[in-house]
Amino acid sequence: MHFVSMYKLVSTEEIVRLGFNHSDIRRARSCCLRRLSRGTYLVRHVCDQDFHRPLWASIDEKVHQVFIEHGDMRDQVEELNASVMAHYAQRSDRLTDAGKSNPPPEVFSHISAALMHSLPVAYPVTHQVEVVRPGINRRFKSIHVRGSRIPRSHRTTIGGAEVTTLERTLIDVARSYNLDISVAMLDDALRRGLTSKTKTFETLAQCLEKRNVSKVRSAIDLSDPRRESPAESIAAVRFFQHGITGMEPQIMFRAESLHSDVRVDFRHQEARLIVQIDGIGKLYLGSGVPREELERERHREQWLRDRGWRVVRISWKELFQEAKFEEIRRAIRAAQKIQA
Repeated sequence: MHFVSMYKLVSTEEIVRLGFNHSDIRRARSCCLRRLSRGTYLVRHVCDQDFHRPLWASIDEKVHQVFIEHGDMRDQVEELNASVMAHYAQRSDRLTDAGKSNPPPEVFSHISAALMHSLPVAYPVTHQVEVVRPGINRRFKSIHVRGSRIPRSHRTTIGGAEVTTLERTLIDVARSYNLDISVAMLDDALRRGLTSKTKTFETLAQCLEKRNVSKVRSAIDLSDPRRESPAESIAAVRFFQHGITGMEPQIMFRAESLHSDVRVDFRHQEARLIVQIDGIGKLYLGSGVPREELERERHREQWLRDRGWRVVRISWKELFQEAKFEEIRRAIRAAQKIQA
């Protein structure tokens, strides 16, 4: 079994064999081709140029998927995902081509491994494919090679590609990246039942690398399977960083007058405070929610306010600012003083 790309990836050599010259390729880049790295391209979509049909025919025939472009930072994560696929395809070609030297052994790791495990990347943190090759530490333009030693028990295969295991991937990401990146992945893996905190801690104890162990432990301790999106995970990390405690995720209220349940992202019982998080889609593409659902959301918030709850909404952009979290902290302190 091979690691199959869901996107159509082509090399310069393949495009030339299809009858394109270098001028044709430059024109296609302004139409249906996207350059991933030197000599490697991603077919973005089916265009209206019949001359380009050899490039996108497999998408039209449902063999490959169209590259969905959001027009925001999510495209960078998807582009990295495609780059990981392309890197593996190139290695496979070298391994099967008798006329080429075999590539050095390597294991996909960190963010690249996370993508292969279908873990969410909350926001772009690298454009490089990340791999481990024993004894080599080097950064190239499009690939980051680490020389870590990965025990056999910390490696697995996905579609023929050697990858760090889910637990080792979560640990490596937590060791090397910000808490909001690693906690979002941990929350997702726990929520889907892919692993447990106990198993992740056991894997951490087996790691030869001891750098940033306390940071990894903090990420695991902060993780919670009740959170349902990377935006909620980022909010939870911000609560921790601002010294805000007592925020319970995913609380349900029974609203008889609305003939439905009201579920909120976070509740602080003592301060009578509700926090709702808007994800990245609402920032870049408008709400993307039908008018009827927006109206229901407004009624739900009013139902909460009528019962003495203060509702604070935090947008994606505000997750990376101080103001809303200071507002929340002040509200909690004020409530605590009244009750004291």
